[in-house]
This record gives sequence, C-alpha cells and structure tokens, in this order.
Amino acid sequence: MATQKTWAWIIGIILVLVGLLGFVNNPILGIFNVNGLHNMVHIITGLVFIWGAWGDFAKPVNKWMGVIYILLGIVGFIVPLTFIEMTSRLDPDNFLHLGVGIISALVGWIAD
Repeated sequence: MATQKTWAWIIGIILVLVGLLGFVNNPILGIFNVNGLHNMVHIITGLVFIWGAWGDFAKPVNKWMGVIYILLGIVGFIVPLTFIEMTSRLDPDNFLHLGVGIISALVGWIAD
C-alpha cells in the first residue's frame, strides 16, 4: 500500500501546484496552454489524489483517476478540447494526460 499512497501524494501535490502555477504563468513551462477551468481541474483532481492518499483510498483513487486521465487523453487526440485551452489534437497536454493516466492506472491495478 505504500506505493499506492506515495504515488497518490506525489501526483496530487504536482497537480495542485501545476493548477496554481497556471494562474500566474501561462503557458506553463512555455508548453502547456491552460485557462482558469483547466487550472481548477488540475487542482480538484490533485486534491482527489491527496484525499485518497490521506484517507486510505489510494488504490481505488489511483485506478479510477488513471482511467479518467486516460480517457481525457484519448478524447483530446480525437477532438480539440478548446474549452480547456487544448486547441490541437496533438496538444502536449494530451500526451501528459495519457501518461499520468497510464501510470496512475498501472499503480492502482498492479502495485501493492
């Protein structure tokens, strides 16, 4: 269970920090375009990961947030998600969301 909690803490903190950073620095790292809604989604999903790690729900949170992020990445490759500033099918966010989703899902389903 330590791996579950560790991943949930790490990705949760990163998502919250990225969400906050997006309000003051857009594009983030000069690569990722965001808007207020996109920032709020990062903060909320980060808090869900942190809640899971803190409350002993890390395994299901990692699994299902991983699935959600995978689906978001796939949908982003099919349709530009302009409402969250993802204006291209090959937007770097799609790759990042897919990566976060795959790692989270794998941790959720495979790690002890």
